Amino acid sequence: MTFMAFSKQKTLRWRIVATLLIVSILPLVVAGFGGWIVFGELLEQKALEQMRILVSGHAKAIESNISNRTHLLHLLAQSHSIDNICNSEQLQDFLSDLNQSSDGGFIDLGVIDIKGNHLAYVGPYKLEDKNYRETDWFKEVMVQGVFVSDVFLGFRLVPHCIIAVKSTKGKSPWILRATINSQRFDELVKTGVSDKINDAFIINKEGIYQTTPRVGSLLDKSPLSVIDFNRGVNDQRITQNDTTWIIVNSWVNNDRWILIVKQELATVLEPVNQAIAKVAGVVIIAVAILIITTFLATWHLTNQIDKAHAEREEMSRAFIRSAKLASIGELATGLAHEINNPLAIISAEQTNISDLISELKADESEQIINSVDRCQAQVQRCASITRKMLQFGRKQESNPEPTDITPRVKDVINLLERHANVRNIKIESEIEHNLPEVLVDQIEFEQVLVNLINNAIDALPNGGKISIRTHMEKNGAHLVVQDNGIGIPTEVLERIFEPFYTTKPAGKGTGLGLSVCYGIVYSWGGRIKAESVQGEGTKIHVFLPLST
Repeated sequence: MTFMAFSKQKTLRWRIVATLLIVSILPLVVAGFGGWIVFGELLEQKALEQMRILVSGHAKAIESNISNRTHLLHLLAQSHSIDNICNSEQLQDFLSDLNQSSDGGFIDLGVIDIKGNHLAYVGPYKLEDKNYRETDWFKEVMVQGVFVSDVFLGFRLVPHCIIAVKSTKGKSPWILRATINSQRFDELVKTGVSDKINDAFIINKEGIYQTTPRVGSLLDKSPLSVIDFNRGVNDQRITQNDTTWIIVNSWVNNDRWILIVKQELATVLEPVNQAIAKVAGVVIIAVAILIITTFLATWHLTNQIDKAHAEREEMSRAFIRSAKLASIGELATGLAHEINNPLAIISAEQTNISDLISELKADESEQIINSVDRCQAQVQRCASITRKMLQFGRKQESNPEPTDITPRVKDVINLLERHANVRNIKIESEIEHNLPEVLVDQIEFEQVLVNLINNAIDALPNGGKISIRTHMEKNGAHLVVQDNGIGIPTEVLERIFEPFYTTKPAGKGTGLGLSVCYGIVYSWGGRIKAESVQGEGTKIHVFLPLST
């Protein structure tokens, strides 16, 4: 195989592999990517729906909680006079009743007069001497009557949120103020928030935390930009520090606070990513198997193509050789007939000359008789050559018949074994028993085998080994004659079946031996071919057809 042919074959293999892999893997990649997008969108919509339901429920719960606590304070302020409520023991009882009604929703309780002074206070802080006249919440409650503050520090320097109601029961207005339990309020905000949802919290209009977030503290500034006011539950997707979040919000506390639930998009897509990762593992294994299978199938296919191509080239060479030999055979046949005619005349005249010379004296005729004998020898040699030419041209009668070649092979080996031993050559045989009968001419078969063994002997000038093997094949018998001699060069191997072509020295051969074998074997419907490696030996294959 030439370099160009090898390059084309290699290119063809890789094209087939690339095509098969692209056709096989591309649908998997497209399906996987499409599934990831579709299922990711479905999970995002599902998560968004759950978050909207959560925010809607929490917003109502927060509004209800604030309204309930405000109502309790308002009811307490309208049900008692300032003299009755300013009693410390009575105020403590009222705080206990409020906490029992609101599940511990208040930390302290205080009564403040119109000038901002504490008239009474119960709680963990010392606020009795504090005046609130200049505070924002005091001014708001005096105007509005009811006020729920943002989280602030105040005199206690601790973040807290208050509910204050103004009462007009008495000679002058007064204020009942209570501090909301921030821990209980945080628990309310985060109730039902699973680990999958990253955070839930409340901020005011300025973005200040009103409940404790997972990252940060009360009164810290939220990294979220100010959210536009829209009634109802709203959602959006934002990106912060290369992280994408799903934000769902709702305004509460008379639209003064924003309840926010946020979840990282990667957390939402985590199940589908895990599923894709598992599927990817399976796909990788499948792709590996696919690649291996593709390579094996491609190599098998291209090897079959190469084999078919080689067989086609061999058939083409055999056809050309057969056509050439047929032409030469026709020429040899005509030439043999043309030569035989003058040879016959020469032979007849030589006989006449011999008869005439016999009448002469012995001393006069001896030299002439010797010359005539030499002429006769050369005439016989020419006749032998013409017989071989006629055999090559297949103009002689052949009688192929069903034959068991096993005893024939053994007879020929026994015949030539002594001749081979004299030349230090060992003949080994491996004859398969029960070979089927093949269609050959028995005499011609022995001639072919003798010729092949003699050629092998000539290829072993310094001794060696000849192997003769027979075995059954699908369409007939296979005879192999192999030697470990000098071998045949590649440029010579193509011509060994051509008539008159020989590598032997002049006078040692006519070059008709293998060509005659070729013509005989093909006349039976068989085949003959040669393999040789220079320096290692030659192997001749003879394929004989079944008698059927």
